[in-house]
Parts: sequence; structure tokens; C-alpha cells
Amino acid sequence: MDSGTDLENAQRLTMRKLMSVLNTTEEFTHLNLRDVTELAEEVSRILPAGNVVTMVWSQLANIKGRRVNENETRKMLALLNQGMATFLDRAAYLTFYTTPAILISGYSKMLQAVGRDPSEAFPNGTWQFYLEFGLREDTGRHACETIGFQQAARQEQFSPNEADDLAAWILAASDLMLLYDDLLLQEWHERNHLHRLDEKIGADSNLISEWVKRRPYGVPSPLSQDYVTYRQAQFRIFVQESLERKLKGGQIDKIIQAWEKDETMQVGRRRAYQEQMSLLAMLDPGEFNDTRTPISLESAQVAVQYHGDYYLIPVQHRGHRLDVETIRAFAQSILNAKTGRDKTTLDQYLVVIPRQHQRGVRNRLPRDIADQLERLRYAPILINWDEADSAQVLSEIRRGRRGIGDHALTIFRTNKSMVFDQSHIFFDAIWGMAVAEILTNQAVTTRRKMNHLPPIEKPSLRPAQVEMVAPSAIMAPLRKEAIEPFEMNAEVTLPLVREMNELRRLLLKRNQELKLTINDFLILYRALYNQYYEPSQNLRQALETLEMGSANQRKAVAGMRDALRELNLDVPAFLIPIDASMHNPQDRIFPVTFRPLPPWTDIGPQHEKTYAWMLQVNDPNNGNKKGAAKEFNEARTYYLEMLKMFSALMARYKEVALMGESFSTVTLKILASVPKKLQPMLRSIPDRIDILNDMLKGTEVFSNVGQVSSTSSLTRFMTAKDDNEKKVLCWGIMTRADGTMVISLRDFRPQVEALHRAGAGDVARLVTQDFLNGYADGLRRYIFELVEIVRVRR
Repeated sequence: MDSGTDLENAQRLTMRKLMSVLNTTEEFTHLNLRDVTELAEEVSRILPAGNVVTMVWSQLANIKGRRVNENETRKMLALLNQGMATFLDRAAYLTFYTTPAILISGYSKMLQAVGRDPSEAFPNGTWQFYLEFGLREDTGRHACETIGFQQAARQEQFSPNEADDLAAWILAASDLMLLYDDLLLQEWHERNHLHRLDEKIGADSNLISEWVKRRPYGVPSPLSQDYVTYRQAQFRIFVQESLERKLKGGQIDKIIQAWEKDETMQVGRRRAYQEQMSLLAMLDPGEFNDTRTPISLESAQVAVQYHGDYYLIPVQHRGHRLDVETIRAFAQSILNAKTGRDKTTLDQYLVVIPRQHQRGVRNRLPRDIADQLERLRYAPILINWDEADSAQVLSEIRRGRRGIGDHALTIFRTNKSMVFDQSHIFFDAIWGMAVAEILTNQAVTTRRKMNHLPPIEKPSLRPAQVEMVAPSAIMAPLRKEAIEPFEMNAEVTLPLVREMNELRRLLLKRNQELKLTINDFLILYRALYNQYYEPSQNLRQALETLEMGSANQRKAVAGMRDALRELNLDVPAFLIPIDASMHNPQDRIFPVTFRPLPPWTDIGPQHEKTYAWMLQVNDPNNGNKKGAAKEFNEARTYYLEMLKMFSALMARYKEVALMGESFSTVTLKILASVPKKLQPMLRSIPDRIDILNDMLKGTEVFSNVGQVSSTSSLTRFMTAKDDNEKKVLCWGIMTRADGTMVISLRDFRPQVEALHRAGAGDVARLVTQDFLNGYADGLRRYIFELVEIVRVRR
């Protein structure tokens, strides 16, 4: 029996089983039998696990009240996953079960069907719960880079003392863990305060965006207060200045009093947020999900990896942070160690073994080795002090030694920068980048204070060391399980932001409803790009040359050619993360999916048509300029209406994420004027966001974190990939302080992997880089042409 038939039979059998229990659970739900039956059909389609589904359904229905707590939810999900793996044959299971979102989505529908409150099952939001199931593998981490420390060292002429450089980063990591709870409190305070103030002020007030541009990420010299205290003071000044600028005195007092009352009522939610986002935790890998296990400050460590050895430095001792001289001595001891080890160690295997197998693998280790690993797990932050080459792409840098996958953050040193590899469970991209900038500035401040201290050449103190070497009898079986997931990576810089902002200004001048953002243009052109991509001459030649190689290489080339031909017809679905923390910090992210089906795909041909008529209008040899002008004006009017609709769609996604399910009056006003020819586009405008459904549909991740603040030293960003086999491309976009856009692309396409496996890694790399270069070049050309189109007067 093939896997498709087996899956269909399992779905039908599960539905029959569920129908047998519907009558016995109907009294527990507020839904009528028809609605429950529809939900049961959906559950059977999503979770074809036979009797296990009916058992969980009955248990949920018989729980007293409407609440199902998080622990019960974890047990139910584990049971459902086990049931699916048992009920389906292996082929059907592997074909069907591509992402944990399937499991959580089916479970959520069961909760609805039996009248239980899904919000109680996911108290920290569906996204937080999904992270622990669906973004726990090594590919589920994102990375960013700062150059602030190296810039300061050069500009301020720090003494050339590598031990003090390392000591500064150890102290910065310790300070972050000591202050992190207060930092989260301040983050909660700022977002909630400004959100409430914006609501009270109205009139398009956007204090949150204003504060993000002004928010400090370090303490300026020569001030000696800690970062959180300094930020609190700056925030109070900002709020006071903003209110005085926007409101009258009596209004200010009333708003402040109302906010203070609201803040008092939200103490419980604020504490839940601090617990949810705490850095003082280790990740416990289970069969189906990772669990955050809290770590006390007394037991928390900063780990340092240097030349294959790991060292542990306690964050504090007897209630106090270790003093500077002790940390300097530890740093010098680490650098003095003469190991020169280049042998493979346990960490290099464990970090890439799938998380679902980790518990079994670790349980097989001898007690003394397992104890060593357990000690390392108490380090939420790990510093890899081996110097990497900054010319490498971020994904290559982050593949250095990085612990065993249980750590929140790994910091890598390069010859020109610091790279931060962050677990998505602890950090969303924008928050992770803020933390990277804070850490960088703290390290600079600490290093500045050490600049004139005498070196410690022969320290008497040595930090505790973690032994990662194991006998070959233990390493051999691990080697078979340690298969690093394939990905190819590319990066490109694009100085285009000034031109895109000029285009935005021109569009608004022509029509105030043409409110396209830079991100809108990036998404729009990605939606059109497959139609226009053609491999470069270099890539075509490389593929032709490889065709003269081995049988495997010829087969890989044939597969790549087929994929490139099909690309022009392929319509990808983009998963777009939207920052939801402005409305409720606990929600963190709302991922939404946009798939550019017709009529959105008609924007490209309409652009070409309009541009062609514009060229005829501008052609001095054209004998029918009047007719060309008429055609151009009609084409441009229709084209701009399409862009207005696209702008409304993107704005709607943000509204749903930030304000709930109702259409805003702004969106309604735009949609009221839509021509009949464009009304099919209305089907794409969402009225709500289903996180799990969107996680299932996306085939690409498209994450733009925007432009960093004017004082930021962030230079690159790489997004994360969730544990979904369907995700084949992950786009990470960031704009530097100087306005230069940097785009990274993680490529998981099987055809690219086939080239790599066939020994043609250079050609595989060229495929990815060529695709990214084509996007950047095409986007530049599209923006320039659209500027020309908009500038033409009637």
C-alpha cells in the first residue's frame, strides 16, 4: 500500500472513531453538532492517529471547567505524536508529518471542538509554545553581527591585550545575566506605557517608533551607572518631552495617573513575561519539544571555548559578581593554556544530532562524561574565542564550536567583528539584535576601564574546565547520528534605501493612499522575481562544465536544470514575521503567509506594459506621442491602483497582528474605492491570523528587521528556519545605520544539496549566490523604472 492510500485510510478511520464519541462529549461544548462535526473532520485530516485521537478528545472533554493547563497540553501533544508515528506506516508518517505546527494545529481544533479555551493551554501565546516544538533544531537559530567593539579598540587605541578583550566580554555576559530581569521589566514597561499613551493621544501618534530611534544601547562615558538605570532615566525624559509636545498640562496628569493604575493591574502579566523570556535557563531536549529549565544566578556560568577546550566562569560567587581582577586572571589563564587540540570532541557531534534523539544519546554516555556535559549546560551564554574570518557568511561563522545546543546564546569572535548566534526560543530577531548591541557596548565600556591596567602574565587562578574528549568506542556510534543539516548561504549588500524612500515620497505626492513601505517593495519584488530570473552566464557555464563530470554530477546538473525551468512557473508562499510585541510583549511574533496568486502576479506584466508605453512617450522619433500618452496614462492609473491594493494588504497584515480582528477605518476607506476589475484582490485581505495555519503554508521565510538606529554597529543579520521540510529559502534583510541594505539567503533546496553531495560545492554555492544577486539587481532595476514611471507628468 502506498503512503498516500495509507494516509487516507488512517484519516477515514480516525473520523469514524471520533464520530462515535461526539454524542458523549456534546454536552461539554458551546458548539452545535454540525460545527463540532466539521471540526472533527478537520482534526481527522490533520491528526490521523485513530484511537489515540478519540482518547485525547474524551480526556479534554472531561476536564472540569474550560481550562487545560500547559503541562496537560504537553502530555496530550506527546501522546498524539506517538499515536501518529504508531498508527501510520513510516513512509506515510515521514511524508505527512513535516512540521510540529501540524500537531499543535490539530490539537487547537480539538480544544475548540470540546469547548476548552486554547489561550489557557498556551498561556504565553501560541508562538512561544510553537518555538519549543518547531524551532529547536540547530537551523532554528538566527544570527547577527556587530563591529562596535573592534571600532572602539581602533579609535580609542586600546592597549593590545587579548586577555583583557576576552575579560571584557566575559564581564559583559555576566552583567547581562545579572541585569536581564530588570531589562525585561523595562522593556515591558516601555512597550506597554507607549502603547497606552499612543491610544490616549490618538491622531496617528507613534511614540514606540520614535523611542526605538532614540533608545540608548549603552551608557556614554564617563557615566558610571548601569545600563538599565541609564535607560530608565532616558525613557522618563523622552516621555515627558513627548507629552509636553503633544498635550496640555492637565491632560498629561490624567494620562499618567491612568497609566499608573493600568500598570499596577498588569503586574501578573509582567512577571509572566519576565519568566517567559528569562535568559537564566537551559534547554532540555525531549522527544517532541524542548523545555526551558530555570537556572539560578548562583549556578549560572559563562562558558568560554578556546582551541577545543571549554572553561566555566561563575556569574557570581556568594551573591556578588566576580571582580575585574579575578576575571582578567581567568582570561589570561585560558589564553596561556597550551592545548593546540584539533581532535573532534563530543560537542561537535551533539550540537547537530536531532534534538528528538538527544535524550537517548546522552543517557547512553558514561556517568563521568554525562556529568561534564551537565556542567556545561549551566552556561546560557557561551563565548567562542577562536578567531574566525569575518569575510565568511554568517552561517559559516556560526558553525564554529557552539556547545551542545542547550544554550541561549553563543558569541563568536572574528578578526573584525563579533557574531551572535541566538536560539529563537529565547530571542526573536529584533530583540536579539538589541541584546547584541547592548552586549557590545557593555564590553566596550568594560574594556575602556581596563585600558591602563598592567597585564597579568602569570595568573595563579584557573577557571574550571569541561572535558569533551571521549573514547573512540563512544565517539564512533555518535559519528553516524551526527549529520549536519545541509544549507548553502549567500549574502549581498544593496545601497538602495535612498532611492526607495524617494519612490515612496513620489507615490505619496501622487496619491496619499499609496503608503508603501520599503518592506512592501521587497516583498512585492520577491513575489514577481521568479517570473524574471534567468541564470547568469557564469552559472550556465559552470553547469555545462559539470555535465562533463561523473554520473552523480550529471544527474545533479539535470535536476538543477529542471528546477530552474520550473522556477519561472513556481509561486512561492512567503512566511512574513510581524512584530506583535508592541501590542502585547508576550505575543512576540505573528507569522503571516502571503502567496502571490493571480491577480497579484499580474503586477509584473502591468509594470512592463506601463514602462513600455512610457518609453514610447519619451521617444523623440515616435510619430504618435498623443496616442502613446493616452495609453501610458491609462496603464499607469491601473498600475497604481494595483499598488494601492498591495499596500492595503500589507497594512492589513500589520493591523491584524497589532490590533485584533476588526477592519480599521483606514483600510475600509481604501477598499471602498476599489475598481471592479481589482475586486478579486479583496479575497487576499485577511480578517484574522491563524499562526499555525500560516506556519504550515509558507515555503519561504522573508524576514526584514528594518533599519537599525543611527548609533548602531550592527552590520549583518541571518534569519532562522523552522523545523519544516517545506521551507526551502530563508531571506534575512537588515539596513545598516548608513542606509546600506544587507540581504542574506539560506538555501535548503534539494537540488542545491544534490550538487553539493556530488562534490560540486562551488557550483552549489554559485547557484545560491546567483539567485540572490539576481534578486538584488532586479530589485534595483524595478525601483529605478518605477521612479521614472511615477515622475512622468500627465
